Amino acid sequence: MFACIYVPDFAVQAAMRNEPGNLDKQPVAILEGPESLRKVVAVNAAARLRGIEIGMSKLQAEVCPGIVLRKRSIPQEETAQAALLDCGCRFSPRVESTSPGIVLVDLSGTKRLLGTFEEIGCNLTASAKNCGLFVRIGIASNPDTALHAARGCGGISVVPSGKEAAFLSPLPIETLQPRAEILDLLDSWGIRSFGSLAALPRISLVERLGQEGLLLQCLAQGEIQRELVLTDAPLSFEETLELEEPLDLLEPLAFILNRLLEQITARLQARALGTDRIRVALELEVSPDRQLEDAGQGTQRKLFHRELKLPLPTQDYKLLLKLLQLDLAAHPPDAPVKKVTVTAEPAELRFTQSGLFMALAPEPGELEIALARLRAVVGENDSAGRPRVGSPVVLDSHSPDGFQVLPFKSIDQNSTSKLLPPVPLALRVFRPPLPARVVTEQQVPVEVVFRGMKARVATAAGPWRGNGDWWNAKTEWGREQWELMLDGEVISGLYRFFREIRSSEWFVEGMYD
Repeated sequence: MFACIYVPDFAVQAAMRNEPGNLDKQPVAILEGPESLRKVVAVNAAARLRGIEIGMSKLQAEVCPGIVLRKRSIPQEETAQAALLDCGCRFSPRVESTSPGIVLVDLSGTKRLLGTFEEIGCNLTASAKNCGLFVRIGIASNPDTALHAARGCGGISVVPSGKEAAFLSPLPIETLQPRAEILDLLDSWGIRSFGSLAALPRISLVERLGQEGLLLQCLAQGEIQRELVLTDAPLSFEETLELEEPLDLLEPLAFILNRLLEQITARLQARALGTDRIRVALELEVSPDRQLEDAGQGTQRKLFHRELKLPLPTQDYKLLLKLLQLDLAAHPPDAPVKKVTVTAEPAELRFTQSGLFMALAPEPGELEIALARLRAVVGENDSAGRPRVGSPVVLDSHSPDGFQVLPFKSIDQNSTSKLLPPVPLALRVFRPPLPARVVTEQQVPVEVVFRGMKARVATAAGPWRGNGDWWNAKTEWGREQWELMLDGEVISGLYRFFREIRSSEWFVEGMYD
């Protein structure tokens, strides 16, 4: 058995699936062509009832009250077809992308796993609805019969095996989509349904219409058996929306991102996948002055890119939306947004089981939101270009204060590794180092003054001399380091001092706990 997923008025649904609100009952027309010669290329049922026809000009279509006009977008249609393929791949690995808005699915061997064909049809409809598409389902023993049942009937149609001709008999002949010349000829003969075409004598039909007429009759009788042209659907998850009016505020942009992320996560769920990386590309509307200045240079449209990385794959679009809102609030685009494209990199979901005696770890999504809020408060990078929020890691270098900050990694609850023993001595580093004045005797510190306080050196250990990065004038360093035990009225304890070799200036690097 084969199932056909058919999207009526595909171009209209592809253009409107990412727009918020219910536009099913409103007349919608899709326009294509140059600005001055745009014509209607697709309409929905509500527009047909109001007299809108394909081929009308934009001015003629605008006469209809309440009409919604949209420019045709090929990327949106490709994305909608990819979403339809994802719905088919959820039920079977053998799918065919027959044409825009039509996907055929091989259901062989799935009845025990997925239930009856009526239940499969309901699940296919629900899966497509989650992706923003309203479909018709046809299920039959051969692909073409399933296609015509879905195209000619509404809802879910299951054609009993061996009764294909009787089921297809009342369908209008236009469902076969013959050439206009053949359709006019059949209409002049009074052939207006599948049944009347199937009843014609085969030899006489071939004499008048040739092999094309024979093919149409076999399709009307539901007799053609063929193999599916399998589609290796690429794991590409991208949603795009071109706005009619540019947006210059982040709040309405969040509604657009919410819809796009909801569509992407629905497609990821259909493939049992998640995502750990989201890319957002915003096409900005350049001001007329900028366009005049750059007109002679042939520059492309201005794009604004942001990328979001997560430690664990997720299917939660609300989490992704919140992280994108915080990121865009910290790095807003500098011009109104004309087009939004969201791309997700697929990744396999990870499942962990917590042990009874394992340390509790924060929920990854809540942790990412907390880190994003911290970055918004303290900033992303310091003066040295290191991230301010993350986990510090010591570099494999003798350079003083050599470390980097990496993103937090999730704790593996199933890991059997033991916790590291506590560090007995810790150094509290002063950033920046505190200037100091040091009195030495025989090149050994005996007295120090810093922060307006004076102390005697009880014990001195050192010096430890080192230098590095001599090949780079900006990062070259050289110092003489001492560990000093201070004994004073106000300050006392173990401190780390160092002297810059070039300038001979003393600094306090930190204090030991």
